[in-house]
Amino acid sequence: MTSINRWVHILLAALAVSIAAAAPALAQESTVPDNTWVDRYHAYIENDLYGTVVWFDRFFEDDLRKDLGPPRSSLRWTNDFRWDQENKFKYRTRLRASIRLPHLMNKWRLVITGENKGDPTAIRPEDPGNPGLDVASQGRRASTELVYDLHRSRNTIVDLGAGVRVKLSPTAYVRARLLHARELAYSVIGRLAATPFWDTKDGFGESNQVDLERQLAPATLLRWSNSATITQESNGWNWGTELSVLQRLSPNSAVTFAANASGPTRPSTVVGNYRAYTRYRRNFLRYWLFFELEPDVNWPRQEGGGRKTVLGGTVRLEINFTGREAPPATPGD
Repeated sequence: MTSINRWVHILLAALAVSIAAAAPALAQESTVPDNTWVDRYHAYIENDLYGTVVWFDRFFEDDLRKDLGPPRSSLRWTNDFRWDQENKFKYRTRLRASIRLPHLMNKWRLVITGENKGDPTAIRPEDPGNPGLDVASQGRRASTELVYDLHRSRNTIVDLGAGVRVKLSPTAYVRARLLHARELAYSVIGRLAATPFWDTKDGFGESNQVDLERQLAPATLLRWSNSATITQESNGWNWGTELSVLQRLSPNSAVTFAANASGPTRPSTVVGNYRAYTRYRRNFLRYWLFFELEPDVNWPRQEGGGRKTVLGGTVRLEINFTGREAPPATPGD
């Protein structure tokens, strides 16, 4: 069996297993819920838990997580002004526009993304399989993608995407994606994102992300995030894990306390970097305007095997536009 055939089988098997894991939840969604006091109390707790999770997803504008909801057109423009002891001052800007196409059964979206360089502090891909947003990239990248929703419900999305990396010599890519969220034991919400993809430049790859979230208080959320990504050109799996506490301070502000670790699996499984940070995010002046303050400490691994302490911080300015659903047409319109 050739190397390409092995990758095809691996990617198809990974997506099949992921969909199979979500199948019981898909079947459960079609059943009629019971209406005893126990079920009503359970539904109240569940809705409160999901409501807290959704608030943080929307407020922090997490594209991967907030996709589990009604499809809407949106545009997000983010500008980072970062300084640290190792790289001094750096500026990073990125853009993501998702345009819903209502005349095509509301199942098609046009996604335009781009950035001038990758994020050196990220532990997971911002948009797996999309070459327009690449954590490892240190150069300008942009892409245009057409996405089709195979299935969309409150807790599960399965979609297909095909796009082009915009540059002097354009390259094409395709990908499939499964997003699924469900309540587990002890009021924990589990989230799965599985994304097999293929790029004419980098070949086949796959990205898996698993999050576990638990509400500690009405305005406090505990989150454990994990990711693992591999491509034909990568040095084994690139993995990352992060434990964070998110605290809502007011309707217009929130703070995150987090610590993470990341690294490759080849030539050996090592932690390439440890990081601890605090992120304060606030909505100001307009409902669509946000700023963030993010001081951090990194402990990168040196070539000789030791580590050094690197202090840094980021000031972030973000502009968001979210499309509003048009009111349903009335008879005679």
